[in-house]
Amino acid sequence: MASFSRGFGPRLLLLVRQQAPSECAMTQARQLLRARFSTARILQKAGRSHRLANKPSPKPKPAAAAPKAASPKPAPKTAQGKAPPILGSATAIPAARPINGYAEQLALKGRTLLYESPSHFWFRAGCFSSAMFCTSYAVYQYWSVILHPLDGLMWWIPHAFGVILVFMAGMGAYFVTGAGRIVRSIEAVPATAVTAAAKQLAGSTTTTGPLYIQVTTRRMAPFMPDKKHLLQPEQVLLPFRMYSVFGGEMGAPGALGQKPMSMAERVRMERAAREAKIAERKYTMDHLMTAPFRDGRKAFSGAWDGIVRSFNRGGFAKIQLGKGEYKLDVTGGWALDGGRAMDRLLPVRPNAIRAR
Repeated sequence: MASFSRGFGPRLLLLVRQQAPSECAMTQARQLLRARFSTARILQKAGRSHRLANKPSPKPKPAAAAPKAASPKPAPKTAQGKAPPILGSATAIPAARPINGYAEQLALKGRTLLYESPSHFWFRAGCFSSAMFCTSYAVYQYWSVILHPLDGLMWWIPHAFGVILVFMAGMGAYFVTGAGRIVRSIEAVPATAVTAAAKQLAGSTTTTGPLYIQVTTRRMAPFMPDKKHLLQPEQVLLPFRMYSVFGGEMGAPGALGQKPMSMAERVRMERAAREAKIAERKYTMDHLMTAPFRDGRKAFSGAWDGIVRSFNRGGFAKIQLGKGEYKLDVTGGWALDGGRAMDRLLPVRPNAIRAR
């Protein structure tokens, strides 16, 4: 009996040790299942609570005996039918609209000068002096030949001489009219700085853009003040792009119609201009005794060019201001950004205006 009990004990212990790991595995499986079901329940409760929180609560009905409180006025609706944003919300302050238009940028800066013509002193002096000579000659000869002819003069001479007098009077009118209608300056004026009276004089009471164009022109008489035109940008028509003249894209001002220069040619031309300026400065400092003669030659050449232009009216381009045509000097002067500013603001219609 004792030997049987001693042999059975180790076998029973070995059987218990073999069954223990399977019980532990069952226990771990039960814990995993419980954890999975508990996690699913927690997620279901969280989703239910979230839907209840987002559900709009019903409005409480006022008591019958309570006095009727003053209901707030509904917020005014915009043109799209939506109420404006409430202050303090994320959309209360709209983002600043980016300024993309060149006209809007100039409007924020104030009055901006776009173009300024060179001096026309000798040109106008040549026009007035030539007109005075032609007119005085016509008046004198009309008095002495037509009204009071000399004794013994043939009868047909006064009639034939009348043709010359008409021609001289016409030349006087030609020179006088050439001195007027010259554009002196072009400015961009913000629409906010223009008064209602000025808008009415300009013929447009409603503002169609952020800018007005103010063009100052010279009158025909020598001592009269300049005339100012306030126009919309679309009322000022250019014959061609101003950058082709003032920006040097096509070379010299008289070289209109040539092919545009490449970047390398433009760099070489600017370098040559700088070298010529340095050489001229060095020559002037080395020859100070002859400097007055050189300056006098420049002044005489400027006066001669002005007088010649009074005859042929060269170097002017016709632009249209409203319904009238005026002359823009393209031989010199100053233009903002090499003429690009006028090209961006003003329309270019080469077929509508004839340039000289």
